[in-house]
Amino acid sequence: MLMNRPPIPVIIISVVFILVGLGGLIAGIAPIIKSHEVRLDSVIVTVSGLTALLSGIFMLRCANWARWLCVAWMAFHAVVSILHTALELAIHTLVLIVLAIVLFRTSAACFRKESHSL
Repeated sequence: MLMNRPPIPVIIISVVFILVGLGGLIAGIAPIIKSHEVRLDSVIVTVSGLTALLSGIFMLRCANWARWLCVAWMAFHAVVSILHTALELAIHTLVLIVLAIVLFRTSAACFRKESHSL
């Protein structure tokens, strides 16, 4: 079965999310390894990194659920940014809007078929 080739913007977003995901995994797992103690914040960072990594990998395969996961991940970060500075909130919100536009408007053809699964 031939798979759709993702457009360049999807490839760029996917690679960024793969890198962010790997960084999150390292940032979440490193304190656990160092202290031999599992803390809630390390678990949250690890799960967040894994989520970003999975969405990035599967967006490269044009999996529809992966773009939803990507946008949900960014929306979560925008909501959490409410607790931080106004600048962080603005940046996360802007990135969320750009992701939604790119993944749901300009690149929608890549994600039309639901034949791509795990």
